[in-house]
Amino acid sequence: MGDPYVSIVILTNQAYPEVVKQINAQTFKQFEIIIAREKGIVNAMNNALKRAKGQVLVRIDDDVRIPREWLQNIVKTFASSYVGGVTGPTYVPYDRREYRDSIKAFEKPNWFLRWLCDNEFKPSGIRKCGMVSYDSNYQERHNSYKTLCVECDHLEGTNWAMRTELIRRVGGFDPAFDGVAEWFDTDVEQKVLKLGYKLMYNPSAYLYHMLEEAPTYRDRFGDWSRIKNWLRFHKRHSKFHYKMVVWLCLLISYTIFRR
Repeated sequence: MGDPYVSIVILTNQAYPEVVKQINAQTFKQFEIIIAREKGIVNAMNNALKRAKGQVLVRIDDDVRIPREWLQNIVKTFASSYVGGVTGPTYVPYDRREYRDSIKAFEKPNWFLRWLCDNEFKPSGIRKCGMVSYDSNYQERHNSYKTLCVECDHLEGTNWAMRTELIRRVGGFDPAFDGVAEWFDTDVEQKVLKLGYKLMYNPSAYLYHMLEEAPTYRDRFGDWSRIKNWLRFHKRHSKFHYKMVVWLCLLISYTIFRR
């Protein structure tokens, strides 16, 4: 039958994740599944990249719920040759938002957080302050946005698809992004953008992220790696904006508080 068109990477420590059943029920069938269990997200993704046979590499977590047409909608967005990466909404149900402080805080942001977010709806955006937008996580905000496929700044980490050849062309995923490895995938995306390709946000390619407070959740705040990764990314790819100082101060304060 030849090589698959899509290689789907599932980051998991489980033997038989429920998400495999959902993938096998997809309307689009030309895929392979790669279970990535290696220690370290970047290491696991680079090993998966070596194994991938598909033209498109997709990354999801093992705690998602996906509609049957999800993969079909991802694939059709790659119809244009200038599209390098595709993403879609990663809706978090109301009762799961309490497991991520950031998602809970931006559910109904106060005036300060709205100012920090540039007072605009921008799913899969990178704000002037240097934070990523959380607008993709709230299904209630997409009521008038469902049919529009638009360019975006980055790809949602739980709903991530990119042409495999482009990831390899930019050198794969950089292990310098350590710890919980935030921004490692966004680093690749920015390198691909600099090659002249586009990132697309397709509201029809949505899934549900069923967040839980897993034992590893607190590791996100156990060291300073997430701040170092934030600084590393923006030094490479961003222009300075004064709001970045505000966001950095919040990150430092939050890390100290969480420790």
